[in-house]
Amino acid sequence: MDVDLHPPDDYSHRFFIWHEWIQAHGPLTADNAFEYFTTSMFYDKQSNNQVLRMQTMHTGLPLVNEAEELRRFTGIEFALVHAEPPSLFIIHKRERLSPDEVRPLAVYFILNNRIYQSPDVYTLVSNRLLTSLHSLQKSLDTLRSHRPAYTPRTGFVWPIAEPPSTDAASNKKRAAEGESAPAAEEPEDISKERELSGASADSKRQQNNMLLWSAMRTTAMHAHESFQLPAAAPEESVPETPATATAGRSSVTPAPVPRGTTPKGPSNAPTPQDPPTKGPPGGGKKKKKRTSTLPPPAP
Repeated sequence: MDVDLHPPDDYSHRFFIWHEWIQAHGPLTADNAFEYFTTSMFYDKQSNNQVLRMQTMHTGLPLVNEAEELRRFTGIEFALVHAEPPSLFIIHKRERLSPDEVRPLAVYFILNNRIYQSPDVYTLVSNRLLTSLHSLQKSLDTLRSHRPAYTPRTGFVWPIAEPPSTDAASNKKRAAEGESAPAAEEPEDISKERELSGASADSKRQQNNMLLWSAMRTTAMHAHESFQLPAAAPEESVPETPATATAGRSSVTPAPVPRGTTPKGPSNAPTPQDPPTKGPPGGGKKKKKRTSTLPPPAP
């Protein structure tokens, strides 16, 4: 169901023409253009112009100067403001507030015997914007339909098509001589071009797949090496220290050297030493208790 969004008094999407009136009264001039306008649906029957016509309808006297008579009224009126017979006429619909003050309400024009309502500024600007947006949307849809394939290395790259390898001079010469090129060669050339373009597209697609596979494999190897945990070090066997003769000694004081023997010099090799053993708590030297002896009492 179509819904008309125009107001009831808006006829900017329509026009009026009456061929029989034009044939009966001849081409339009500055004198009969307004009479032709009064027959259209744009004319208001409640206007001051119609009131004047009703007043002089039965008197038989024509309106000599309608513009001066309209200055005595206030309200809606129509006036022919521009005329270029026989193709262009401009008529204003306005509201008269005083004999010298009017306010325009709408504009109509007659172009090649057709009466149109001029659109307002809002309608004109919105229509131009919608037309521009429609053209942009159509262009973007065309570009999107012919967009090249995406490659990981270069992204979207538009191929530069080379001009066809045809000799313009030979074509002009054939056209001048009246010779036509054989029609059978064109389909063969077109099929060859399609085969070449298909082969090049397949090779490019295969090359892109190989590059993508190589990049994925390199990334996987790098991730495996980066997140691999270090191996635990093997436990080393600690050599046992040989037992010495002084293992049972609890003191670190060296044993006395017997007479007649020369003590050996210190060797560079480190000698293992047993850590000192701690005795039980309270097992150190005992302090003597101090006791005082009192003298015997005197007798």
